[in-house]
Amino acid sequence: MMQIEEIREIALSLPGTVEVEHWGKPSFRINNKIFVVIQDDMSTITIKTTKEERHLYTSMSPETYKIPDSFSNLNYMHIDLKSAKNEEVINLIRNAWGIVAPKKLTKVYFES
Repeated sequence: MMQIEEIREIALSLPGTVEVEHWGKPSFRINNKIFVVIQDDMSTITIKTTKEERHLYTSMSPETYKIPDSFSNLNYMHIDLKSAKNEEVINLIRNAWGIVAPKKLTKVYFES
């Protein structure tokens, strides 16, 4: 299982990312746009995604990737870190950052 400190380290390694409390929970953002929130149970994260990516993951592994009821119209999903593959979590965090980060910054980051 990927640990919360690993999530924090990965998120903060992405250019322009800051950690800010969001409703009492750690969140990671760029330009005040949230891309990851650590949930209270410390084994679930909420992550920004695209509709297509969310559909793919929630269909492929519904016990690991879930759409919270209150988020059905938003492009976020929960990831259960106890059952998620570490490499998938890392890729999803990077993708989430890429969705909210300025395009100039993502171009430089993903091309390097």
